[in-house]
Amino acid sequence: MTNSQQDVSTPELIEQVIGSGLFSFDDEPYFTWQGCEHCADGLGATVYHLQGCRSLEDREVHEFQVCGDCIICLYYGMRRTYHA
Repeated sequence: MTNSQQDVSTPELIEQVIGSGLFSFDDEPYFTWQGCEHCADGLGATVYHLQGCRSLEDREVHEFQVCGDCIICLYYGMRRTYHA
């Protein structure tokens, strides 16, 4: 792990990987009590196994458990809105 990667938190690293567009994730989500590594609300969540690189120059493959809402919000730039 390089020095620049040591200074990056997991949510920031997930944002960089998804922002690069150089990622893939499993077709089927699964439930885990560990929850999403991006929103990390402390609750269990249905997540996807996501893997990817931060850039074409960065050849290290990063792997995360990310919920579908976070993938959509980060990739498409949409904010979560909840209606009561």
